[in-house]
Amino acid sequence: MNILVIATTLQAGGGITIYKQFLSHLSKYIGQDKYWIFVNPVLPQMAIQGVTYISFPLQSKIKRTLFETSLLKAEVVKLGVKPDVVVSLQNNGYKCFKYCKQIVYFHQSLPLYPGFYNPFKRSERYLFNYKHIFPRLVKRTWVKNTQFVVQTPVVKKRFASYFDIPLENVHVCFPDIEKIDPSQGEIHDWGDECFHFLYVSACAKYQNGITLIKAVELLYKKNPDLASKIRIHITSNPHRAPVMYKQIQKHGVADNFIFEDSIKHDLLMNYYKSISALLFPSSIETVGLPMLEAAAFGTPEIVADVDYAHYVVDGYEGVTYKNVEDYGAWAEAIENACNNKRIIIPLVQIRESEWFTFFKLTQG
Repeated sequence: MNILVIATTLQAGGGITIYKQFLSHLSKYIGQDKYWIFVNPVLPQMAIQGVTYISFPLQSKIKRTLFETSLLKAEVVKLGVKPDVVVSLQNNGYKCFKYCKQIVYFHQSLPLYPGFYNPFKRSERYLFNYKHIFPRLVKRTWVKNTQFVVQTPVVKKRFASYFDIPLENVHVCFPDIEKIDPSQGEIHDWGDECFHFLYVSACAKYQNGITLIKAVELLYKKNPDLASKIRIHITSNPHRAPVMYKQIQKHGVADNFIFEDSIKHDLLMNYYKSISALLFPSSIETVGLPMLEAAAFGTPEIVADVDYAHYVVDGYEGVTYKNVEDYGAWAEAIENACNNKRIIIPLVQIRESEWFTFFKLTQG
């Protein structure tokens, strides 16, 4: 069979991770099929027998729109390929190939959860677009009986309900997760007597940094000595997270928050091994990888009381779930993490790769 794979708009984040995982498993399942992969030139192009890459730079929104309607079909005609299956790794479908079987990998959870985003605020405009504009645009591109792939059963349920898609047309393929050896790495020397926490976040509104700010503010009223010793390390910087930075200054807790910017992998593993707890108040995630990484070290976690979190770290004794709007509960949980040290059995990742589910869809 001739299988087209579209990955032209993937540029950063989880989409690129999925593309790389797709390639890493492709040689195992390709058989006698021929794959034609349309890619953004910045993406890696692994040499695999039976795979042809077509670099397709799409810079402007106009070009992207044209690509969906005419440029892609013209390019396929030029190649002389009659596709049997079209695979999109970027949420949308392709009506120009409506008679082909289509598989869409959907990896944007934000529209599936409640949330208010102000389109007139610069920091929230893109979230507003993802919440309200994006789902309408992509739904218009899907053909009848498209098969969808999502990452968790939680997303499957929400996706099917939100878009009114039959559950039998939605398939779960949990992404590959790095298996972490908790004996590796070393305890980080903070150089002080403080209690250190980690907040892995880009500081988007739905990640609820304000919950941590107000929790610390409350701690100063309840236990000022302890509050003065709390240090929360953020994997962002004031330039990329100006709203978070301003809120920290506004609430007078600048001494408690440390902007680390991006943290290299090895150092991040050391942090997981050394912190009092991971703080993860995000209301919306697909998987929430930091929760799995911290759990692999037996690190305490205080996380949002949301369905995705219950699924991802189900059975982990070191997790505490709190309502992100209950700042007092977060303050109490942070205080407990400082005062009650205990040994926690790490959450071992024994899950096998589920990419066979994805590639099975290309054959049926």
